[in-house]
Formats: sequence, C-alpha cells, structure tokens
Amino acid sequence: MVEVDQLKRNSLGGFRLVWQAMGTLSVAADAAYLLTGVVEYALGATPLALLLGVFAYLFIMNTGYQFSKHVNSAGSYYTFAGKGLGGIAGTFQAWNMAFYGLIGYGSFGFLGLAAFITLLDPAYKGIVFWLPVAFFAALISFIFTHRGMKVSTDYQITGGVIEVAVLLIGSALIIIHAGNLNTLAVFTTKYVSGASQLLFAMIYSMILYFGTTVSITAMGEEAVSPQKTIKKALIGTVILSGITLIIVSYAFTIGWGPSAMASFATSPDPGIILFRKLNPVIYILLILVTVNSFMGYNISVSNADSRIFYSFARDGILFLPESIGRIHKKYKTPSNAALAIFAFSLVIAIIFGVLFGPVKGGLMMLLINAYAAYVEHIIASISLPVMMRRIHKFKVIEHLIIPVIGIVILVIIMAGTVISPGKYPENLAVYIGISWIPIAGILTFIEYKIHPDKVRNAAKMSIEEEALEPK
Repeated sequence: MVEVDQLKRNSLGGFRLVWQAMGTLSVAADAAYLLTGVVEYALGATPLALLLGVFAYLFIMNTGYQFSKHVNSAGSYYTFAGKGLGGIAGTFQAWNMAFYGLIGYGSFGFLGLAAFITLLDPAYKGIVFWLPVAFFAALISFIFTHRGMKVSTDYQITGGVIEVAVLLIGSALIIIHAGNLNTLAVFTTKYVSGASQLLFAMIYSMILYFGTTVSITAMGEEAVSPQKTIKKALIGTVILSGITLIIVSYAFTIGWGPSAMASFATSPDPGIILFRKLNPVIYILLILVTVNSFMGYNISVSNADSRIFYSFARDGILFLPESIGRIHKKYKTPSNAALAIFAFSLVIAIIFGVLFGPVKGGLMMLLINAYAAYVEHIIASISLPVMMRRIHKFKVIEHLIIPVIGIVILVIIMAGTVISPGKYPENLAVYIGISWIPIAGILTFIEYKIHPDKVRNAAKMSIEEEALEPK
C-alpha cells in the first residue's frame, strides 16, 4: 500500500452528500440529453420506463446502502467487492470501475454538454465549436475537485435547488396547458412496441440513477458519521430525483404527444422546444439550468472518480503510478487523480466526438459504459451476503433476496440487449461494452501474475478497519 496523506475527515454532512449525488444525477441535463435515449426506445411509455428505472435502481442501490452500515471508504464499490470476495475480485472490480468511470464521465459530462450547446443552433455543430466546450467543461470540473468538497457542494446546492425548481414549475405549466390530453396510459405499454424496446429504454433510464450510490459512498472517508449519513443521503437523493424526473418525463410526453414521441427522440433539444412554447422566461431559465446541470454532473463525477482512483493507487493496483495516490497538502483533495481522470476522459470523449459527433458519440459511450457499471453492481451484490455472514450480521431479505433480485434485473437487461443489440452504431456500443468484461478478467489475471501480493491485499481499507489498527 502506498503511503499517502488522508482525505479530510468529518467534513461532509448528509445535506451536502445529497447535493453531491444530485449533481451526478443532473436532472435538467438528463431531461435535455439522456432522456432522448429513453424516448428512442420507450416512445410514449417513457414515464413508465422512468418509473421502472427508479424501482429497479432501489433494488440495486440496496447493496451500497447495506454496505455503508459497516464499510466506508473512498474505494466505494471497489472496497465493497474486496471486503466480501477478496483482493482478486476487488481488482477485477477496479478494472470495470476504471473503464466505466472514464467513459461515463467523458460521455455525458463533456460530449453531453457540447451536444446540448451545439443543438441550440445547428450552425455551431462543427468540431471547432463543440471541442472547446468539452475542454472547458473538463477543466472547470477539475478545478472544483482540486479546491475541495466544500466549494464543490456549495456550487451544487445553489445550482441544484434552482434547477429542480425550474424543472418542476415548467413541467407543471406544460401539464396544466395540456388539459384533457393528460392520461395515465403513458404508464402502461400502450405506446411501446415490445418488451425488448422497454429493456433498451431501461438501460438509459437506470443510467440516470447509476452514479448515485457511487457518488455518495466514495465520500465515505470524508462524511460525518458515515454509517448514518450515507444511508439517509442515498434514500433522500433517489426520492428527490425520482419524483422530479418522473414528473418531467410525464410532462414532456404529454406535451409532445404520446403517439408522436418518435419525433421527440430525433428533434434537437425537444425539452427546450416545449419550454419555449410556454414563455421566453422559463425557456431562458431552462437553458441556463441545463448548462449548470451538465457542469454539476462533471464536478460531482470528478469528485467521486478522483477518490476512487486515489483508492486504487493507494493500494498499488491497475499499474497506476504512486503519484496518483497523493493528497494535495493544502486542500486535502486527490488532485493528482483528478488531473489524470480529466486528461484520459477528455481524450476518449474527443475520439468518440470526432467519429460519431457529440450527440451520437456521447450516447454510444453511455451505452458502452453501462455493462461495466452493471458488472460492478453484480459483484458487490454477490459480495454483500458473504461479508455479512463473516461479521455475523446476515439477514436473508436485505442481504440475499433483494441483491439477487437486483442481479436478475441487471442480467436480464444485459442479456436482452446483447441478444437484440439494435442497429449500427448502437450494436457496436453493445459489443464493445460487453467485451470489456472478459478483458477486465484478463487484465486482473495479468496483474496478479506480476504483483500477486498487491492484488491479494487490494480493496481492504475502510475507516472502520483503520480505527482498529494500533496507533
């Protein structure tokens, strides 16, 4: 294990944790960009896909919720895997988390923002316009992470409260304006062609929430009373974001027309179009809060990923240099890890942006990273009952039945999309994403052969274990 300074302990309360996670969820950015991925497959059943996504994620979130009662570390799901299944499983987990962390960050955070800004006016869709947007989005998020969580969460709280308010007010106006066109049929399969379409839609609807648990649990070494505050923050975030996104998706579907949602997915910024019909003030506010929302995502993910990569480097795995595991002396932040993530994610985003454009390229990267993210949750869910039995805290429902349900949901979605991968280029994204799983296994095997002691001892550090060490 690399000798490193500690992160700043007891510096994050539950309220700040909620808005750190709300930044990752970035509801306005989801409504402007990622929601079109849901609509492409769910069509008029988009509110149903969002609702199913919330319920499915609650089963999956249970794993992080249960672990947080006993294990808190900057490694998040990496540490969860190691605590139950050992260092080899933890290292395999780390390769998957590194893959989806870098790709997911660059996709939504950089290309998503670039796509949104350029779609406001198609005249600015060339690389000379979207590339600077992606670069400065990455740079600003690094600066916030470098400066620390108080600065970051101050920004998230201020912008996030305004963002949620604008979305709910605008959605309410759309719903009221629709009058007798309102219908609960959008929460049924009436407007979707089949189960496979709904499964593809759920990949995107679940990705909306997927960073929630990681963005909170990665702050385990910095949270105040993490065994209590992390649990409350997880539940509070899912409730707040779930209600907001379901209301927004319902308003967009009703406002556009359930039978006409195929054109919603192909229209430039359809949510903006709906808000523009209301009045110019709400339209301008939506543009502003959406840009803020993308930046909130960038900052939150940079915060979480930097701590996770710091944890990898601290344990000496993934062939990362020791410098990645160093903490900034003044700000007590993993700024070296944040800088590395900034560089790698930006390069990957530029490659996909050049090949497919910022809109399609970003959505493809999100689809690619979904499979590694799903595997991360599956491994942690398998690890949960093993660890709980070891510490004599095992409960059948919380630690076995609910995790099994979560695993089944993820496996069904993964298998369904691989069997029916869709058309090009989405099928290419599916093949790349699923291929990473065996590649991560091969990399773990190679790493074990090169430095077996580091791999065997990986993913063990938590503040609970640290408290037991002799002083």
